[in-house]
Amino acid sequence: MAVRELPRDERCAAAARRFVARQLYGEAGGEALSNAMLVASELATNAYRHGEGRIELRVARTGERIRIEVADDGVGVLVEPRTEPGDVTGGWGLRVVDELASDWGASGGTTNVWVELRLG
Repeated sequence: MAVRELPRDERCAAAARRFVARQLYGEAGGEALSNAMLVASELATNAYRHGEGRIELRVARTGERIRIEVADDGVGVLVEPRTEPGDVTGGWGLRVVDELASDWGASGGTTNVWVELRLG
């Protein structure tokens, strides 16, 4: 599993996309790579906006799946994806994650959200 600490500022989403692209280069392409980059970006943005402390991104490929985890030092609270209209500037990240992921959730302790995506 590859690990990178992300900046706790507005650059975190771009840093997450670059890291995922580097880690999955040659392993995932096309739609799978785009989805992984988008999911990592959304989770990193949520950690920046709603979390605390440092933000850590983890990426691994296991068989035909990609696993992405984003953790911060906040207290873990998993919110359900939005189903009602939000404002135009945000609030849809977990819905995007839910649509793209084959499975996702959160683990206890610090805030740690994980996502699994299919390669094929």
